[in-house]
Amino acid sequence: MSSSGAPIGPSLPPGEFIDLPGRGQALVRRAEGPPDSPTVMLLHGWTVTADLNWYPAFQPISQRATVVAFDHRGHGDGIPTRRFKFSDCASDVLAVADALGIDRFVCVGYSMGGAIAQLAARQAPERIAGLVLGATSTSFRGRGLRAIRFSLLPVVAAAARLAPMKLRYWGWEQTVFNVIGTNIGRWAQTEVLKGDPQAMLDAGTELFNFDSSDWIAELPMPVAQIRTLGDNVVPDYLQQQLADAVADISVYSYRGGHASVVTDFDSFWDCLSKALDSVGVPATSESGSAIASDPSSSESSR
Repeated sequence: MSSSGAPIGPSLPPGEFIDLPGRGQALVRRAEGPPDSPTVMLLHGWTVTADLNWYPAFQPISQRATVVAFDHRGHGDGIPTRRFKFSDCASDVLAVADALGIDRFVCVGYSMGGAIAQLAARQAPERIAGLVLGATSTSFRGRGLRAIRFSLLPVVAAAARLAPMKLRYWGWEQTVFNVIGTNIGRWAQTEVLKGDPQAMLDAGTELFNFDSSDWIAELPMPVAQIRTLGDNVVPDYLQQQLADAVADISVYSYRGGHASVVTDFDSFWDCLSKALDSVGVPATSESGSAIASDPSSSESSR
């Protein structure tokens, strides 16, 4: 803990709030890579932040590319939004690139970020040089009980709009502390609690409605997939749908849960390094696989 009582997180690249004309401000982190290296844009998953999703990845990726990451709308320090939509998030990706003077870049999307990366590539295929899609799919509804539960999200999201704002935030706190909080540390809890509860529900509705199966094969850039085998959040059969949808996709797999992007970063990085190679972001020097220290290891969860 800091002297002010705030949880201490991991070391992160410098960040600054940048203006996105007609959209608002977003906190963007940037780690410079080797001279003349490509740019990699990191897109985070549902309910978390770019810092929480990607903190172990900044340093190793920056050995071969410039790394850019920011929070999606309604998440962390992202643009405030009244109605969260994937299409707006995809446009934000391109707006951030414009603001930073980046013409072409590679998108690395994890979970929900994978859906947003696909949409950004569809919006501007000439701007996206390659896609790396981790623990994600062409759709998220699934089947059986999962599909039934997902079908309730639009109803819950609509009902939540009628509830007082204080009640929504109270409910979100209880969810984080009682459900998520048992598995993450104090800094991570703080990151998740930055999110707008209504945006979280709206994002769930967007996940329910998302389906790229009819058009992802038409994307012209190279696509690589990182499969987290045994993932209970995006199950194997959904990740297989993505592998089946793109004929020449490069697939790299390891056994790990949905949080293994952080909790087993060495395994994730082994796949991500190969995936980056396959989409045109080769290593320029020996890239270490050491994970940044886990900020939750010395902090007990509530």
